[in-house]
Amino acid sequence: MDYEMMLQDTLFFRIHKSFLINMKHIKEYQKGEGGFVTMTNGKQLEVSRRKKESFVTKMKEVFKY
Repeated sequence: MDYEMMLQDTLFFRIHKSFLINMKHIKEYQKGEGGFVTMTNGKQLEVSRRKKESFVTKMKEVFKY
């Protein structure tokens, strides 16, 4: 079974074709064309332009903006 399907109703989100992240480990989001997230381990990951809108919506749900 595909990991993304197994984790779809959890705090995991695919921000890019290369990155499936745990939303609770986001330290910062930097806006941009797609933007970037900085994770608690210091890694900076790109958010794809196509995923940006759904990512921001998911962030608002998770962090209760």
